Amino acid sequence: NAEDLFSISTKGFRGEALASIAAVAEVNMKTRRKGDELGTRVRISGSKTELTEPVQTPVGTSFQVRNLFFNIPARRKFLKSDHTELRHIIAEFNHLALTHTDIRFTLTHNDTEILQLLPGNLRQRITGVFGKATNAYLLPIETETSIIKVSGFIGKPEHARKTYGEQFFFVNNRYIRHPYFHKAVMKGYDQILAPDHIPSYFIFMESDASRIDVNIHPSKTEVKFEDERSIWHILLAAVKEAIGRNNLSPS
Repeated sequence: NAEDLFSISTKGFRGEALASIAAVAEVNMKTRRKGDELGTRVRISGSKTELTEPVQTPVGTSFQVRNLFFNIPARRKFLKSDHTELRHIIAEFNHLALTHTDIRFTLTHNDTEILQLLPGNLRQRITGVFGKATNAYLLPIETETSIIKVSGFIGKPEHARKTYGEQFFFVNNRYIRHPYFHKAVMKGYDQILAPDHIPSYFIFMESDASRIDVNIHPSKTEVKFEDERSIWHILLAAVKEAIGRNNLSPS
């Protein structure tokens, strides 16, 4: 109903992404509900359903997407190099892997396994994605208020880099971009970062779904919070506390 629009807790909402990808690619879907003996296989190509048949398949749903933009050569021409497109895929993969640490993830590229992530806790998942060396510079961050709950990890100042790459905000297990909150984190590192360096952070926020709006952009990575200014100060205080607790701030 209409109220659901103002309290979205799922990754998407209207199923537009599936319809969109099925319009410009060849999609195979296998699905089976608990309690059903057989599942269903559906093959769609360029929005046309080519096949629907019963199939033996595990409980759950799997999608295979092939030949992206096979029917729109003009769009296919605008795809970047394989290396660049793979970078985008890895970024999306990481967003999901970091928010669902209880699920096993495998990423393969041209039959080569790039990542194999086993179920575990958040620290294990971060080191699985970014390497074991990451473990040495993770500082826990945690605070809970009536407005928002904040948890996760920030990086030690000496491990900050000049390039972006390990900066993540999530709200209700959804990856978001938020330049304003990024400034709050940077402010927390005042006077203890080398010039032009950016610290790592993996910050998870939990909020009442009715107090955020995820529908302001199709990708749902731009999120409007009801009380952004208060959250800014909560984040700043949480970062400063984590740094102070580990005696990393100047006297």
